[in-house]
Amino acid sequence: MCANQLLQSKDVAEGAAFPLTVKVLASLLIAALAFWGVQAFDQMTGAGWSTAAAVFMGVTLCVIGLCYYWILRSRTSIDADSIRQTWLWPKQVALADITQAKFFYVPYLQWLIAPRLMVRARGRGLFVFHAADPQVLQCFAHLSLGLGSVAVEPARADK
Repeated sequence: MCANQLLQSKDVAEGAAFPLTVKVLASLLIAALAFWGVQAFDQMTGAGWSTAAAVFMGVTLCVIGLCYYWILRSRTSIDADSIRQTWLWPKQVALADITQAKFFYVPYLQWLIAPRLMVRARGRGLFVFHAADPQVLQCFAHLSLGLGSVAVEPARADK
């Protein structure tokens, strides 16, 4: 179901924000980070860290953990009114507010480079929505081509 069909019904296209392979790669990187952290733990504890350094390391690990969690759990949905993505800070943009849309999809590399839609919202700046679900990707493609409910302005050459 694409964006122009969503106008006619109240259905929602929804799916994972990141492909399975991106989730697997993220899991492998987290596992490698944990392995190296365990290997270096003795050296790190004997280094005599300052309180500020320990707090910085703790905050860094929390940020990595939160980003990893949301890579695994994030979902993107599009309906006749808006695009939404769950994340640490959920994103939502009304289709009526979109002034420009660019769809980034690299064929044969979507397993590594997650497809995404970058939209400029009137008065709100830029938003990036990742998607892995075929229906959501189809809606993103239609929206970026101006086939959906939004008249997309072409990119200006003067900027």
